Amino acid sequence: MQMKRNFILIPGLLLALTAIARQPNRGYRGFVDVSNDVHRTQWIESTTAYYSGLQTSHGYQFNPWLFAGAGIGVENCRKFDSYIIPVFVQGRVDLRLGKFTPFGDVRVGYNLSGGGGAYFSPHIGYRFNWGRKVGINVGAGLTLQGYTAAVYDVVISPEGYWTMNYIGDSNECNVYFSFRLGLDF
Repeated sequence: MQMKRNFILIPGLLLALTAIARQPNRGYRGFVDVSNDVHRTQWIESTTAYYSGLQTSHGYQFNPWLFAGAGIGVENCRKFDSYIIPVFVQGRVDLRLGKFTPFGDVRVGYNLSGGGGAYFSPHIGYRFNWGRKVGINVGAGLTLQGYTAAVYDVVISPEGYWTMNYIGDSNECNVYFSFRLGLDF
């Protein structure tokens, strides 16, 4: 039974992935993406942070290749109990080069978590047609996440004790390698 199901499922998936993607039409267009970000950090020791979550954006398709919209997302890093919560505007260009349908996407906005900061996320990828008005998008790029960090000064006394004195806040930026898998409708 398992073999028979795989025999039907695998050709169906290959057909769906190799189909010519129809260009989006003029009008409303929405996206739902599963996003994954990886960041290598160097504090006391080197460690890797993995963020994963959902993003959605909605807007207007002006012609078969130009989209503009706005969206929101949330991503969580369980290792550090940390979040990225971006609110952004999105611009996207869908190309059609024969059967090849690449896209370029940029999201610019504000990160609401970690004291707030800039959010910038350019991606390139490929759009697969899935049905009449739905596409599967696979993309890779970078995500720059701004945040506010507290800055402390460590003072060591002659007796060997140390104290930390709060100096103020500093605006910081993390750079992540980012991968998205999503649907457009």
